[in-house]
Amino acid sequence: MINRVKQHYDVAVVGGGAAGMMAAIQAARQGCNVVIVEYNDRLGRKLLATGNGRCNFSNLTPELSNYRGAAPDFVQTVYRQFDVDATMAFFRELGIEPINKDGLLYPRSQQASAVVEVLQMELRLLQIAVIYSAPVKKVERLASCFSVVMTDKSMLTAQNVILATGGQASAIRGSSGDGYYLARLLGHSIVTPMPALVQLHSNLSYLSTLTGVRTNACVTMTVDDAVVGSECGELQWTEYGISGIVVFQLSRFASYALEAKQQVNCQIDFLPDITPQASLEDLKIRFWSHGYGKTTSEALIGLLHDKVIAVLLDSCEIAADMPADSCSMEQLLQLHQRIHSFVVPINGTHGMKHAQVTAGGVDTAELNADTMESRIVPGLFFAGELVDVDGICGGYNLQWAWSSGAVAGMHVKRTKYDSDQTT
Repeated sequence: MINRVKQHYDVAVVGGGAAGMMAAIQAARQGCNVVIVEYNDRLGRKLLATGNGRCNFSNLTPELSNYRGAAPDFVQTVYRQFDVDATMAFFRELGIEPINKDGLLYPRSQQASAVVEVLQMELRLLQIAVIYSAPVKKVERLASCFSVVMTDKSMLTAQNVILATGGQASAIRGSSGDGYYLARLLGHSIVTPMPALVQLHSNLSYLSTLTGVRTNACVTMTVDDAVVGSECGELQWTEYGISGIVVFQLSRFASYALEAKQQVNCQIDFLPDITPQASLEDLKIRFWSHGYGKTTSEALIGLLHDKVIAVLLDSCEIAADMPADSCSMEQLLQLHQRIHSFVVPINGTHGMKHAQVTAGGVDTAELNADTMESRIVPGLFFAGELVDVDGICGGYNLQWAWSSGAVAGMHVKRTKYDSDQTT
């Protein structure tokens, strides 16, 4: 920890997470004198928890379709300067050997702590100063530099400031929204921050029955009856609603739609790998050809989870103990429809505390994608989750942190400091 006295730096990075550390390293490699001002008592706290502690730090297929925000193509301009290959080369240089698991990149050691440790080693080698436990109260543009004022009233000045405070997501303290406040003070607009990659709430009456069930499914989300996205994979049922990666990928759309008082539904296909025509023929065989001596519930064993069977039959008002071969065509068609399109109304999210990432943030229209510099305040840069860019699960959000942080750090300007201009 450096002594908290008034000092001047070429670059002050506010936030010591993934984007902040990358920005600081790249700025120092340009010959800048750099300080990181960190809210927490340690660096990379949220990074330590990523990938369940294994750190899925990137993805080999960073298509634009995997990113959301007002202008996803903003990401492409940033990636042209620092892409996945550059990220892998950077971490290999620091000692992290990537391992590829179906396109997802992890450190070979399978330890997020290793990623944090090598970044901290590089900070030390580059003699980057770090101030810990230092919430920033205000960043102000002076005549020729910036002042950064902490809540304990200590202050430093810097020729450039990089805001990389993170968003509001996660119970792990990364930010309480202070970055949005600082950005607004400096004249920037904020796209409303909302939870993304988060569980969804429902008032579905069958939740008590389905809680704990995990099943392969396709989830299609509609907002006011218009389809906004569809994901396939493992679906998890909870006491409050639905979870799993398929839900996380769609949750951003639900957050904003619910904020706008729109109707959100998730349509669940419990047999996504079987065509509707094939599944209908299978039901006919199960109920009519092989259904003698079986109940409707027994006829579905081996096809669906028993708790799902109970819910589907009840939702169709088909008695579970009814003889399977007495089921009518109308009842089979209704059951078939429920199997492929079981509607779950969504009335909320599990909140910012449980979200993996924040949607929204600093408006990209006010940033230069070539440099990550503000179009409003020269010398002010942004990086990471604070910006209105968020990705789906799979290392995309960390890749955005590395790329945006690197671009910001590479483009700061080193200018001779005149102490008279700050007095």
